[in-house]
Amino acid sequence: MVWMCEQLELTDPEIKPTPSPDTIEAEAVAYLEHLLERWRLPLVNVPDERLEPTTYAPGETRYWIDAMLEHAVMHPSRHEFQLREQLENQRT
Repeated sequence: MVWMCEQLELTDPEIKPTPSPDTIEAEAVAYLEHLLERWRLPLVNVPDERLEPTTYAPGETRYWIDAMLEHAVMHPSRHEFQLREQLENQRT
């Protein structure tokens, strides 16, 4: 979201850094609530045409904003699937 706001010249969503490995378990719920709060508003008033036509290059790969949003949603889902598969393989 920070990157998307930068590309679209929007206000910084002020997303806090991820808690450290030492504190993540204790801070996970509060951090997830913070992320959801911060992700809800920045793109609300951005029209669709600003999300699609321009590509942005954060390295070698070129993205549209809507593609980055899709990636942000699907990436954790993919890892969840991989983890479930690994756990199932360990049980068998």
